[in-house]
Amino acid sequence: MFIDSHCHLDRVDLKPYHHSFAEFMGEASAQQISQMLCIAIDLEAYPNMLALVEPYPQIAVSVGVHPNERDGKEPDVAELVALAYHPKVIAIGETGLDYFRTAKPEQEAQQVDWDWQQQRFRNHIKAAKLTHKPLIIHTREARADTLRILQEEGAEHVGGIIHCFTEDWAFC
Repeated sequence: MFIDSHCHLDRVDLKPYHHSFAEFMGEASAQQISQMLCIAIDLEAYPNMLALVEPYPQIAVSVGVHPNERDGKEPDVAELVALAYHPKVIAIGETGLDYFRTAKPEQEAQQVDWDWQQQRFRNHIKAAKLTHKPLIIHTREARADTLRILQEEGAEHVGGIIHCFTEDWAFC
């Protein structure tokens, strides 16, 4: 038995499966993958992602907006909370901070982008606390800010996992 704890099933290339998600799921089952957690990365694709996996009891989902997503709808706490009450939603995220794909902090214009990521992260933590659901955290080259925000927002009350991790043992 295997569990895929972080997948993006709505982004799978279905060509090898005759463009059939059902055929893909049959192959996953044949490979002993018994449970999957399909991770949301934006709110625009979320309804279609949920509709795609809804018939499959072995698939749970998260709701959130990835820190690198810049063009879509910005999630507020109330919307995340409302979406999180769907029975398939078991976590909040993918959320966090990703400074790797951005300019260096000494560039003044970049600080605005970091502030934006930090506020988004805070919104996700607040939603997780209100729904009592764990966080799925993406942190990349943002060690100090990630830890500071988790502590300031009281994320220890919901817990979660750090899925993208580029830090060291001291971070743990």
